[in-house]
Amino acid sequence: MLASPTDVAAYLGVPVKTLYQWKYRGTGPAPLKVGRHLRYRWRDVDAWLDRQSPYGLTA
Repeated sequence: MLASPTDVAAYLGVPVKTLYQWKYRGTGPAPLKVGRHLRYRWRDVDAWLDRQSPYGLTA
């Protein structure tokens, strides 16, 4: 199932603008382009979230 940037932003608790900045910088979850629209796979969002270390620290 695909999610819109609004859905993902709400899930992550960040503004939609942040998702677009992450896309530009290549640092956030990988979006898909469906026609003119950005969409996200939930599994990609969760995988990206799992790779994030708390407070930028490594274990």
